[in-house]
Amino acid sequence: MLAVVVALALVYVLWGSTAPAIRVAVRTLPPFAMVAIRFGIAGTLLWAWSRFRGTPLPTLREWGLSAATGFALLVLGNGLFAWVELTVPSGIGSLFFALAPLWMTLLAFAFYRERVSRFAAAGIAIGLAGMCYLYSPSGAQNLPLVPTAVGVFTSVAWAVGAIVQRRLAGSDLVQISALQMLCAAAVLAVLAALTGERLALAQFTPAALGSLGYLIVFGSIVGFSAFLWLMNNVPTVLASTYSYVNPIVSMAIGVGFLHERFDLQLGIGSLVILAGVAAMIFGRARRAPIRG
Repeated sequence: MLAVVVALALVYVLWGSTAPAIRVAVRTLPPFAMVAIRFGIAGTLLWAWSRFRGTPLPTLREWGLSAATGFALLVLGNGLFAWVELTVPSGIGSLFFALAPLWMTLLAFAFYRERVSRFAAAGIAIGLAGMCYLYSPSGAQNLPLVPTAVGVFTSVAWAVGAIVQRRLAGSDLVQISALQMLCAAAVLAVLAALTGERLALAQFTPAALGSLGYLIVFGSIVGFSAFLWLMNNVPTVLASTYSYVNPIVSMAIGVGFLHERFDLQLGIGSLVILAGVAAMIFGRARRAPIRG
């Protein structure tokens, strides 16, 4: 029981704190280059750990699927999200990924014909309504249109990657994650070059270095390992609760330490989105057995 509590706390806090950490890092570091460095180092460390454990080398199929899912999850998802955080507060930005379970449910229905219960369908409707309320152009948040649209797209890309990753069931997850990170790092490095990003020593301020190190160690390695342990040891519905706890942690850090704005509209919109995600997750749990 203690191990479950510790693992949940790690995923809640560490993954919830990544959006504020990214916000701090991109104050001086260009977003695509920063994420390329993050995943390049984290992927190399996980690959070295896989070799130390004696994990069999990946097959060509695993390489191909890892490259595809890494592109969706880490380039279109995390990479673009770092760009979004140049202009969107971290607390609000974290809500984009809270929407990912909603898209995953819709995609699972579209591609795998997974039945959606009425309870889950109501959750999807509630979550989307909360998003529309929070991100309405006339809202008090005054969010920029293009970054907001890209932010929503990042959650869709994450959901697509998660759905496709089902084809990697049975593969070593640590090694697959290493492959995804390394492939994504290569693409992000090219993207950084194509968009004219440049790195200079002066950009690696103490705050940027601290945030980057935190993202590598605690976001990509420790948080990921805790999540994998949860997925193998607790019901899926419990492990999935990170998707609506992380935004609360992100907002608390953003408001408390980064002095980001918090108002009634943000509070109402956030609660509606998170309520929709919670209803959808537990609706899926009610319609089918969950593995322990």
